[in-house]
Amino acid sequence: MEQNKYLGIYIAADKTTVVLAAKTAGKTEIYDYFCILPENQQQQEPETAQAAKFTFADAAAKISTTCAEKHFTFSNVAVAVDCRLYRQQKLHTEFQEFRQIAQTIRFDAEEALAIDAAQSAIAFEVVGRQISGSDVTVFAAGTDIMTEIIRSLQGVKLDPVVIEPDSICLRRAIDDISKDAIVAAVSETRCFMVCPTGNDGKAIVRSFLTSPSQNKTSLLASQIMLTLSAQSAEGRTAVLKVYDLTGEIDVHSLTEQSSITVESLDIATKIALSQNESSNCEHLDLVIAAGAACVFSGKTEKVDFRADFMPYQGRKAAIEKILKYAGAAAAVVFLILGVFLQIRFHSAGRDIAKIEAKFKSEYTIAMPGARFPKTREAVRKLKSEINRIKDVKSGLLSASGEDSIETKLTLLFEAFNSVPKNIDINIDKITITTKTMNITGSTNLGGNLQLFSAFDKHPKLMKSSATYEPKDGRDNFRLTIELKQGRIE
Repeated sequence: MEQNKYLGIYIAADKTTVVLAAKTAGKTEIYDYFCILPENQQQQEPETAQAAKFTFADAAAKISTTCAEKHFTFSNVAVAVDCRLYRQQKLHTEFQEFRQIAQTIRFDAEEALAIDAAQSAIAFEVVGRQISGSDVTVFAAGTDIMTEIIRSLQGVKLDPVVIEPDSICLRRAIDDISKDAIVAAVSETRCFMVCPTGNDGKAIVRSFLTSPSQNKTSLLASQIMLTLSAQSAEGRTAVLKVYDLTGEIDVHSLTEQSSITVESLDIATKIALSQNESSNCEHLDLVIAAGAACVFSGKTEKVDFRADFMPYQGRKAAIEKILKYAGAAAAVVFLILGVFLQIRFHSAGRDIAKIEAKFKSEYTIAMPGARFPKTREAVRKLKSEINRIKDVKSGLLSASGEDSIETKLTLLFEAFNSVPKNIDINIDKITITTKTMNITGSTNLGGNLQLFSAFDKHPKLMKSSATYEPKDGRDNFRLTIELKQGRIE
């Protein structure tokens, strides 16, 4: 299955770097990349570009166009912002719970950074906890910058899910390389230092600007001293890994000046970069952009400016839009269905009225002299009349509707035949009326009891009266039999 790919955008005041990346098996792979240089800043130095008013609309449009030309396919968009676009400060808060820190960090940042909190987007992370509270690294960027970035990318349908500081993205990209060493990444214009992971599982990051004319070895030596002094005694390390993109750092001299072991860092163990000869992107910028994209891979904590300012609602808005259209479509469908059923109902009503009128006229013909009752009762009476006619034709009823003589005789003989064979029965007379059947005769002594029992057991006959008298060695009997209630089937 193809791995999910994500778009990472690294925004600086003088350049924007875009990568298509994914993270697999602990290694980040950059599939393709390109750089955008804003037209109004193409001839400016980074320092001059920083002083100019930040605009991003043109760059966003170029990003969208280039992604379409390169046929980039990705799931989400993440943004890293250059250290020149935000301020960073480590401070201490008296709270330890994340929720309480989030509720008060804006006021702490306003005091520590001397900023207007109402005009700033705040991001933070907890880097340590003590009994007295928590150590927090705070990042603050102007709301005008965040608004420009978000609106510009939303305008080209690249709404970023998260916007993070570049130092955080670099730390995510190098992953666990900083576990037991200080990692320094140095370019012509900026330098990052990632300290070893602390007790809270967070590696503290620092970033600062450089200029091409500075001595990078001396600069890095002084910054190492500041970094070591800020660490606790148990958290200090004697190893520095340098990712040098300038080629100006003298490792031997840096070791002597800092009194710690200095090693070169091979970042290729963590990031696989496809070659693009036509691109003029800086390698460090690509690493940071890839680190931004990796925020979606696995479980990783975000230091998100958007959590405080203009929270991402792209997926929510899309779902709401889909639900809105689905609701409108459902309403139209139900409206059409309701009209259709209403038409069918009225049509069926007219058909029912016609059928009832025809049924009423035919009922009066089939049941002459009878008053037409309710439809259901009329149907029941017609069924009863049809069954009666069938019984008359089959001989079960006489023409007057009573049970026929043949039927009654048949039932009598059924009862006689059920008497045991050892009973000698002589029938003298059978008289059949509309209601009863009278039988006189005789049986051998004691046989009358079994004869009477046979009539008692018959399902359709019932014994109305029975008498017997022993005479001349036989039992003379007289039986009156009636049909049980209900028509004989």
